Amino acid sequence: MKFSLIAILVVALAIGSESVSLVKRDAPAELEKIAKYFQDLVDSLKNVEGPELANKASAYLEQSRAQFQPMVEKLQEQLKPLSSNIEEHIKPLAASVQAQVAPLANMVQTHVEDVLKFVADKTKAILPPQ
Repeated sequence: MKFSLIAILVVALAIGSESVSLVKRDAPAELEKIAKYFQDLVDSLKNVEGPELANKASAYLEQSRAQFQPMVEKLQEQLKPLSSNIEEHIKPLAASVQAQVAPLANMVQTHVEDVLKFVADKTKAILPPQ
């Protein structure tokens, strides 16, 4: 029983790490663009003051939104099949684990109830009647 739970955990971790490695392959270029975006934003904010700052910030945000919208959509498209793929693997795995753990949980609950009843009975026997 313990070995099967450990095996299930290992399989789940393997599936998760495989999925993450697929995402990491495309991510560095996208992350570099995002990092460059924030660095450019910081640099431009250092050089601007007052109302001009609000105008430049607004223009910069619009320009950046237009630039990053296709990238965000592309990342969402890449992650969509990945998340459904993970879900397809995890749901049966979770159901299996739940089915294996349910009898153990019921057994533990029964033992805890028995211990509490025993303690309550012994406590009643020790305490004087009121």
